[in-house]
Amino acid sequence: MNKFAVWFRRFMWLGIIQDWLIGLPAIFAPHWLLNLLGQRASQDPVWTSFAGLLVFLLSLFYVPAAIDPYRYTVNACLATFCRLPGILFFFFLYPGYYPTFGIIDSVLFVLQLSFLIPTMVGKPQAVFNDQDKFEYDGSTFAQVKEIGFSEPYSGQLPYKQGLGLGTILQFINDSARNMFDRRDIRPKYQKLIHANGVCMTGIWRITEDNPYTGYFAKGSEGLVFARLSVAGQAIKKGERRAFGMGGKIFPKMEGETKVKPATFVLVDYLSGSKNPHITDTEMTNFPSVGKDPAANFVNRIIFRLMDTRPGFRQLFPIATLGLTPESTVVTPDLLMLRVADDTAKIDAEDFRDELRLEKYPDHQLVYWVHVKNFGDKEWIRLGEIVFTEYCIGEGCDTRTHFWIPRDLPTPASRDHAVAPVPPTKALSALNKEP
Repeated sequence: MNKFAVWFRRFMWLGIIQDWLIGLPAIFAPHWLLNLLGQRASQDPVWTSFAGLLVFLLSLFYVPAAIDPYRYTVNACLATFCRLPGILFFFFLYPGYYPTFGIIDSVLFVLQLSFLIPTMVGKPQAVFNDQDKFEYDGSTFAQVKEIGFSEPYSGQLPYKQGLGLGTILQFINDSARNMFDRRDIRPKYQKLIHANGVCMTGIWRITEDNPYTGYFAKGSEGLVFARLSVAGQAIKKGERRAFGMGGKIFPKMEGETKVKPATFVLVDYLSGSKNPHITDTEMTNFPSVGKDPAANFVNRIIFRLMDTRPGFRQLFPIATLGLTPESTVVTPDLLMLRVADDTAKIDAEDFRDELRLEKYPDHQLVYWVHVKNFGDKEWIRLGEIVFTEYCIGEGCDTRTHFWIPRDLPTPASRDHAVAPVPPTKALSALNKEP
């Protein structure tokens, strides 16, 4: 920031602190405040308390401008010009009642406006390094792994804060972007919900007969890249952790062929659970929300603005992987991953330490792949994911990206000119075979 922006921030903080020093006492002790400032007593202390409340609440709106006037330009302008109504009120509408407050607003307005103008004139032009959003033509497994495993952390693992009050607008933009941006790797960016994670690679393998297509079909085998992470800020044992996984299935086993991998996103109970081990959780593409206010706000309000069924993550990218456009597509409704029954239990405070593969037999972590449809009672096990390598690092946390396809309410709306077979009927037909 240039010197004008630095001074603007200082005067903005001066105004905020002044509002707090006057507004808060006015709420709880209006007579005492007016007497302290040498002002006439109020005939209606309730009105004075209400005015103090408004002053305090407005000051919270000024805080982003005091932190970064370039990023929060609208806040900076409104925070400055909000002083004008106070000047009008105390000097012209009710002259002689409380002139001290009018003088304070006048001084702050002159100081803030004097530095607001050169601050905005000197505002640096936005630099966009993210130009290839709609030029995605696929990735190789080797490329994704190289970047996802880059810049591993050394020593104590860092903690990334994620979503906060100052990043709500960014989160809304990111939520919309996730449904259109299919890239596997992006320029560095801040993950707001799943800020802390572990990246793993391994093999996706389907071994059981089933009616589904693509890489749900028996015999399917491909390389998989996944990021295992916790939603929100609770990452330690004993806290309510909502565990999730974003994955990419590459249909070529050698890893050097550029393809468009099949992406899937699974999450545990969205309000979080206090399971002693992160591997106790079962992740699905249609998780329950629960009662947590933050989880409900994100999923029932923010995500609802973007999609018809915000908690339901489509599986057709897996069911169409490797098929031609004229192929018949049969997709299960639900996918669930849980660790193999004989998986060792690792005690660790941070879930990232619990997932270090060297702590497991043969340095492997195995997840069983289960599917079912909405009308089915039981899950069907199709195969497994065997993770053999991992990395906890900056590339994993700030470069990897997992596309979330928009909800497709009817099979005909899928991105394929096909006549899909309803999955429930196909499953029933399979069960009738000898």
